[in-house]
Amino acid sequence: IPRHPSNGGEHVTTTDNPVSPHLPLEIFDNEDYDCWTPEDWLALGKEEGSIDLKPVPAKALLPIDDDIASVDPNRSSLGYSWHLVGVLDYSKEICQYLVQKVHQNSKLTDEEGNPALNKKHRKRVNTMIAGAKFWVPRIRLIFSAEDPRVFVERIQFALHLRENAEALSFYHSCVDCMPFCRGTPTIDTHTLRLIKTRALSTPVLRLRSLERCVEDVEKLVIHEYERTMNRLVLDKVVESQPEKFSHITVPLKDVPTQGK
Repeated sequence: IPRHPSNGGEHVTTTDNPVSPHLPLEIFDNEDYDCWTPEDWLALGKEEGSIDLKPVPAKALLPIDDDIASVDPNRSSLGYSWHLVGVLDYSKEICQYLVQKVHQNSKLTDEEGNPALNKKHRKRVNTMIAGAKFWVPRIRLIFSAEDPRVFVERIQFALHLRENAEALSFYHSCVDCMPFCRGTPTIDTHTLRLIKTRALSTPVLRLRSLERCVEDVEKLVIHEYERTMNRLVLDKVVESQPEKFSHITVPLKDVPTQGK
């Protein structure tokens, strides 16, 4: 089947799931695992002496239901599975590949390819039927010509990065939701005045313009100090009761190396 540019009026489905509990995996994809550029992959569909571009064989992680628009958007997830596809195009704007599902269909024919009527002279022929089209990110697409072991490492790398990012996001959300309790140390007036004096002592600064921002900066300094105090409290509680707060991961602290 020759590959043609997608028609603007043709319905093409995207595979984004807006109600997914996880961050999109493609955000954490490492393109260094890709041995070829998108143009190189699509060039595999070229045949010598032909102007048509054929679909590049691959497998893609796609919704089981082709018509996902009919699925209730309030559902927590859609059913996904790996499908045989033909890669048709690539969009630099959204960094995704246009793929088309391929369904295998087998039928009995005679030696000339006509429907077999004689049981003695018939053979089974597998044909490909084109299905729905989808835009998919590279992390959900494995070309038949690439090393599957490298692709597995690519997915594992992205999953590990996403797990760390989600853990950090949840940790900082916990800190931001903590109230600032009485009795917690606050930044003293002398220290705050010293910070302001040193910040405004730079000769090249325009003091008239900065005076309007001093109050806002002072509020930010106080807020960041209080937030740091809450982080210390949270870290201590989590580390003292790891079983109770196993869902919270305390970030590793950067320990400065001692100079020689």
